[in-house]
This record gives sequence, structure tokens and C-alpha cells, in this order.
Amino acid sequence: MPPKRNRKEYMKKYNMENKDKIKEERKQYREAHKEKKKEYDKKYHIENKDKIKEYNKKYKEANKDKVKEVRKEYTEANKDKIKEYDKEYRKTEIGKKNSIINNWLNRSKIKFVDRNEAEFYYETYINTHRCTWCNIEFKNSSDRQLDHCHICSLPRAIICRSC
Repeated sequence: MPPKRNRKEYMKKYNMENKDKIKEERKQYREAHKEKKKEYDKKYHIENKDKIKEYNKKYKEANKDKVKEVRKEYTEANKDKIKEYDKEYRKTEIGKKNSIINNWLNRSKIKFVDRNEAEFYYETYINTHRCTWCNIEFKNSSDRQLDHCHICSLPRAIICRSC
């Protein structure tokens, strides 16, 4: 049996001379075992969720500029795809919910303690079908308004547009 050093040199030489052959064999192996690999990856991600999350967090911290640049390039290259995805997302129930809550948090004069409070008011907003003050039934969702105190900006009630 040849010494380890000779074997290492031999393997290095073999790999250099047969680069294309090895590449093709690996490609064929991956194709033949695609489902098995997919299953393994899924299992690995489930078992190591926290480890992967921590790694990604550290990587993003260490490579802020690179991550920002890649994200910018992706956004530029996929504007239509992103626009279409956003359009479809806003049609879903969770998309509608997040849209309304984000508008309340970012654009309105209403002050919420945190997002949880805004979500609580959203549930009340969605499940209220009559004006709190005049008791008129809402004809559609645009009749509903989240009223707030004009002095302290805290939310008060769900009312109709006329109130």
C-alpha cells in the first residue's frame, strides 16, 4: 500500500486531469438522487432551524453592504415579478389585514402602543358591522372608520363616515 502522501498527490493529480469527468458524474448523481437530497435538506432545515437562523443573522451582520447590494440587484432585475407577487398578496386575507395595520401604524395620526394593539383593533374593526355611535349598519368596508381622540391620538371606536 502506498504511503498517505503519495496517495494524496495521486488523488490531486487525478482530480485535476479528470475535472470534467468528475463534474459530469456528480451532476448525474444529483439528478438520480434529486428527491432523496430534497428530503434530506428539508429534514436538516427542520432539525437545525435555530442554527441556520443564527448563521444567517451573523452573515447578514458581517456582510451588510453585500446583502444590501444583492437585494438591490434582485429588486431591479425582478420588478415585474415583485409587483405581481405584491398585487396577489394584497388580495389575500392576511395581505388585506397587514395593509390596513401598516397604514394605521405608518400613515395615520392614530397612536398605538405596539403592533399587537393595532392587531386587536383590526379584529374589532373587521368584526364590527354597526356604527358604535349611531348604530347604523355598514353597507361596505369603506363605510367603517377607526375613530381616534384628536387630543391624545388614541383609538376610540369604529364609526361610520357620517359620525
